[in-house]
Amino acid sequence: MASFGAKFPYFCPVADEPEGARPTYSGEPIRIGRLVKADLSITLASGKLFADDGLAETVDEFAGGSIAMETDDMVDEVASVVYGAEVEDKTVHYNVGDDPPKGGMGYLKKLMRRKKVLYKGYFYPLVKAALGNDTAQTKSDSITFGTNSTTFTVFACETGDWRDTHEAATEAEALAWLKAQFKTASGDGGAPGTSGEL
Repeated sequence: MASFGAKFPYFCPVADEPEGARPTYSGEPIRIGRLVKADLSITLASGKLFADDGLAETVDEFAGGSIAMETDDMVDEVASVVYGAEVEDKTVHYNVGDDPPKGGMGYLKKLMRRKKVLYKGYFYPLVKAALGNDTAQTKSDSITFGTNSTTFTVFACETGDWRDTHEAATEAEALAWLKAQFKTASGDGGAPGTSGEL
């Protein structure tokens, strides 16, 4: 299987984390921007037991993860939701006291398997964003585009789930699956999000 495309990154704040159940979400998911890349790194808790001069038992359990995401842009209203910053009169105030909300996050990948194109949805039920580094560069004789960087810490939710994936034959089917993962307690989708194209 080869992947050669990725798009449609969405985020929605958590409304509740019921004990022993998956999170519920507040409102409609918002589109973070247009996806440039999303790199997942996983941290495993590992243990080994040696007995009779040999390896007897080994265990590797998910401890956490992070997703380094780049998008082409992030509008101010989306930044206020993802980072917990305050927007006032077209000015975004980033404060040391900002507390980004936990939320659900997902995106799509375009795949090819045996010369057939497939689409795969990736959904992380519990993440928390951190503002990435920013650079500015003067114009020269070649153009280098800047992107928006965000790092999402990935948690296991109350059920132990930390990621869901879903293969689909079409992009529309994969996107419909992804949006359906952002459930609310009532199951009605809640009120519209702050901003973002669906």
